[in-house]
Amino acid sequence: LKPLERPTKTESSRRFQQSLGMSSSTPYALAGLATVLSIVIAAASVTKDVGRPEWQSFGTNTGCGRSAAASSASGVQVGSAPSLDVCERWCADAGDSCKAVEFNMATMSCRLFARGVRQVHISEDAECLRKLEQHDTEVFVMLPLDVISAPQNITDPSGLEAMFDGLQSAGVDGFMVDVWWRLSEPRPKEYTFTAYRELFEMARARDWKVQVVISFHQCGGNFGDKCDIPLPDFVREAKDIWYKDASGWESHEYISLFADDVDVNGRTPLAMYSDWLDAFVAEFSDELGSLVADLMIGMGPAGELRYPSYPLSRWKFCGIGEFQVYDKHALESLRSAALAVGRPDWASPPPPAHVGNYNSRATDTFFFTTGFAADFGRFFMDWYFSALKRHGARILGIARRALGDRAKISGKISGIHWWYNYRSHAAEATAGYYNTNARDGYAELAEIFAKEDALLDFTCLEMKNTDNPEDCYSRPETLVMQVVDAAKTQGARFSGENALERRDEKAFMQMMRYANYAEAFTYLRLAPDLVEPDNLRNLGAFAAAAK
Repeated sequence: LKPLERPTKTESSRRFQQSLGMSSSTPYALAGLATVLSIVIAAASVTKDVGRPEWQSFGTNTGCGRSAAASSASGVQVGSAPSLDVCERWCADAGDSCKAVEFNMATMSCRLFARGVRQVHISEDAECLRKLEQHDTEVFVMLPLDVISAPQNITDPSGLEAMFDGLQSAGVDGFMVDVWWRLSEPRPKEYTFTAYRELFEMARARDWKVQVVISFHQCGGNFGDKCDIPLPDFVREAKDIWYKDASGWESHEYISLFADDVDVNGRTPLAMYSDWLDAFVAEFSDELGSLVADLMIGMGPAGELRYPSYPLSRWKFCGIGEFQVYDKHALESLRSAALAVGRPDWASPPPPAHVGNYNSRATDTFFFTTGFAADFGRFFMDWYFSALKRHGARILGIARRALGDRAKISGKISGIHWWYNYRSHAAEATAGYYNTNARDGYAELAEIFAKEDALLDFTCLEMKNTDNPEDCYSRPETLVMQVVDAAKTQGARFSGENALERRDEKAFMQMMRYANYAEAFTYLRLAPDLVEPDNLRNLGAFAAAAK
């Protein structure tokens, strides 16, 4: 193989790099190298095609940035260009220092941007494009939920080191760990990350990256939870800030989104989240974007952007779940929405007799066979979904403001695949995803993620449509592809993970189906059996195929 030659710089790309304070010796990223890597997993070939479009256009008559002023402020005018192709080549010559271009046909001018473009504005005769770099799909492994135990100690550090040594031979890129709110902020505005820093140093010693889950939820109460880490006491003691179901049962797993602006001992929940993120950024400012590669922001139960509609203490698979709309702030919000559309008779949730209970079947309820498509059903589900979207947008916005462009941010959407193949999408609806009545709920969520340049992380990538009983109307493969398409359409980046702990070859092969779409896979979960020879061999083959 001949060494790749360094591309020749043009005067325009040199001018652009000088504007960024870069010297002529700054190395370029080598572009245009597409490879296909095939490996065999148990005699079945799994191939990743890494060829991808180099550019994504936001369409004609679009300028980069939210306004013309923003475009002028963040872009560098590098001179006149006879065509868009030339503008693209100038950006390519600048390597990783150029992320987007704006070409104006009327003035034949080219503007280059050092940062990725998340928003565009209307600009006649212009076109904005962002560079889609060819990249490997990184593979991370989730650590045990209780890897850090109270009070801020690494659980079994020697055993963890031994498992890390095994993982290193598999060629993974790093690990994911939950940073629990209770452990990191035991008292208001008193933050401690000592054990987490020690854990991160274990990653640094292996040249790994860390995905950090900002866990503003409790550990315990969800499938696979083998720990008990509640929310901080200063939060748990508060009244009227919890989700409540029709029977009056409260979920203390995550603060109700309807209480986002409610004062809790001098701070709102949103202010608490913002303060915590500021403290984390201050603590790990030198590691952001390198050792700490990604911050996944918890936005609901299990860290997922959803309502706690299927708590394990009350629900079993494949019940439809229940709407969580009976706390006083939710009822006030619903009443205001009903009055705003001139329908005071819509100020109450659909009654339990119509929507069933946690373990009902959609086919046995009035609401999920008929009522969901009526005017009130449409109004109610839109209100419920809109509140969830607003919460997600606010949390992601807080995270983006705290981090800027120093590290990736992401959020998780739950893979609620049961009842997906039934017309009302009942289980998705109770969790907050309005994915019926000609609404594409996942495209609407992806739009929120794209606005903040956040990765949309999705679960159940290991599942097939035939894995569950037919009477559960489960279609996980179809659901995953809907989310993949939604992310692509809305310009959101995508990552994924398995929902269940599976070591079998079929699960790895199923996840590989989505390698062309995912920036990262996170594999659930590290345990002693994962580093046994057969399982470690499967994981290593999976990690290699993802590259």
